[in-house]
Amino acid sequence: MEKRYKETGYYNPTYYQIECPKCKHEAKVLSSAEYRNELKTKVECPHCLYRGEYKDHILYKIYVKRNCPDCGKPIFREQKNLTKPSETLRVRCSYCKYETDYKPNVECCHPKANLKGQKGDPFFGYALWLQTEVKGHLFWAYNREHLEEIKAFVKADLRERQSTYLMTMTARLPQFIKEAKNREHILKAIEVLLKKDNK
Repeated sequence: MEKRYKETGYYNPTYYQIECPKCKHEAKVLSSAEYRNELKTKVECPHCLYRGEYKDHILYKIYVKRNCPDCGKPIFREQKNLTKPSETLRVRCSYCKYETDYKPNVECCHPKANLKGQKGDPFFGYALWLQTEVKGHLFWAYNREHLEEIKAFVKADLRERQSTYLMTMTARLPQFIKEAKNREHILKAIEVLLKKDNK
């Protein structure tokens, strides 16, 4: 009997299985059901009890970029990697030496781990637990539910699209996963990942 896959739409995970940055066991990044609500995102490891919240990892950059009110020349100053942004920033003109305090522009960022060829979660950037190489390509899934969905897609002889949304989960899959010649290799990798246990 022909196996069918009916695509349901965009996949928005509420958790990501990751490698704990402290003990290297399986941990989870838990995110809000609300789309991209970073401030409610946290990481939890049941093995070493490591805990972290997204809001505690935010760093700020403050800067002033304008013309000197005394001589009219451009002035610029910035401070990076601040855990709390300052309300004022003292700037000195390098031309006329005029100096005063300004209210700076504020930008926030969240530094992510340097994974060197691995895939990380979209919040902290910690290495995903479910990833491997398949025929020279990086193959990964956010969690076991995501992996099962990819498995159903790859196994299907007939793939039916139920959504008109262009960026559905399967539309975003790399081409090597969609190619029939790689089906056996992908399914084998999925089975290995589904059985992956903690160290």
